[in-house]
Amino acid sequence: MRFPTLLLAAVACAAPLAAQSALRVSAGATYSSALIDDGVLSTKLRPAIAPTAGLGIAIPTGKGPYRVVAEVSYARSALNVITTTGTGGNDRLAAVATVTTLILAEGAFHGAFRWQVGGGAVFYRPTERQGVFQNGGTRRWMLAGGVVWRHPLTAKMDLLVTGRVDAHTFSTDVLQARGYGQSQSVQRFGLLLGASRRL
Repeated sequence: MRFPTLLLAAVACAAPLAAQSALRVSAGATYSSALIDDGVLSTKLRPAIAPTAGLGIAIPTGKGPYRVVAEVSYARSALNVITTTGTGGNDRLAAVATVTTLILAEGAFHGAFRWQVGGGAVFYRPTERQGVFQNGGTRRWMLAGGVVWRHPLTAKMDLLVTGRVDAHTFSTDVLQARGYGQSQSVQRFGLLLGASRRL
């Protein structure tokens, strides 16, 4: 069974349908650490800062201020090849898109701030088959956490500012075929501005 199907099933079972839910939309940017950091070749492969858009739904659990949040986001940026030896230099490869699906637990933290923690999957989808993506994209499991600041705008609308960090390991079939047996640890940092509408 594919992960998005599990995502929808988990959200459907998370809380009674009668509970007040909220639809969330957001936009911002995501910074990523290097997908490859080869000390032998003195080369790094790192995505540029990626414009990001997200859509999610928050469902109360019926127990205190806790919610389950199901979210999907899309980001796209070029890949920078950074050489650190000699005079150094940068090359830019074709863009790669990421589709991230998350299930998060959310609770009250302090005042208007709320915490989030959970996990999901990130799907790398290159616009061209080249380099480490010669065989196409890859899927990686991930953990995520963050803080949300909420400010009421109207009786049904809230302004949201979300800061989030996630972590996963990166590898592709091409890297493994070339002898890169170990996966690279990747951390991503996102800052998103959004709105939430209670349903």
